[in-house]
Amino acid sequence: MTIARETLKHLFRSNWKLPAILFLSGLALVMLAHLFDVAEIRDQRDAAIAAIGESTEPPSSEQIAAVSRGRGVLTFFGVLDTFFLMGPVLVGLLLPGGVVANERRSGAIMLWAQHTMPLSRFYMRRYLGTQTANLAAQALIGIPVVIALTLPPDVVSLTDRFPEFCVQGLLGCAISFAVTSLGVRRAAFWVLGYYVASNWIHSVVLRAGLTDASGPLATILDAGPFFLFPVPAVRAFVSGFDPGVACDWPAAAMVLSHLALWTIIAWLGFCRLGRRPLAL
Repeated sequence: MTIARETLKHLFRSNWKLPAILFLSGLALVMLAHLFDVAEIRDQRDAAIAAIGESTEPPSSEQIAAVSRGRGVLTFFGVLDTFFLMGPVLVGLLLPGGVVANERRSGAIMLWAQHTMPLSRFYMRRYLGTQTANLAAQALIGIPVVIALTLPPDVVSLTDRFPEFCVQGLLGCAISFAVTSLGVRRAAFWVLGYYVASNWIHSVVLRAGLTDASGPLATILDAGPFFLFPVPAVRAFVSGFDPGVACDWPAAAMVLSHLALWTIIAWLGFCRLGRRPLAL
């Protein structure tokens, strides 16, 4: 546990800026949502756009002002909301920081190889410390969500999907650590690409209505959740925490299997380190 604790302290000292920025962004988001009636602004903008489209006369100054005001406020609110919600995912991807690949490249790994503890156990404890720091950062970022719960239900939407992105951040940390354990540099960059590509593929499948496909395409789609970042499974899994909603056990099994799979991949990478610490 000493290694995990020291890893946790090091991550707090070196990676505190992004969680702090996300925490302040969440507070700003809650404050803006409390000061501005976002739902009313959105309705006024939509009504003005609809009236302009239906009318054959030039738009009035009031309609133009409603559209402009709605566009500015909603755009800024949407960007801030997206950045805040993606925060747990970004923190999870960046916390490992390519630690294994960087230490192999610099030769610092030989310092750890001189200890009697196997490298696989040493890095698994560092992985435990990294995941603990990840959960602590998510708790800090989630403080504005707790504050939002005390406000009217239509003040801000971050309370709805924030737990979903926290679970995604937990998986992202495991994947990023597994990738760097295989000697891949800039693991966070590659895992972010994998995350974005998985989201895009899931959205394309849903928009194209391919969920009812048959034949070889159905086989590919059935196997897809096992190779893609399980975004739909995470969403279904988290929705089971809502009162009155039954737990989606297949989704829970999918999320836990992905977490276990990437942890096993990381462990296999650490075992390979013990045999060939400097061989990439």
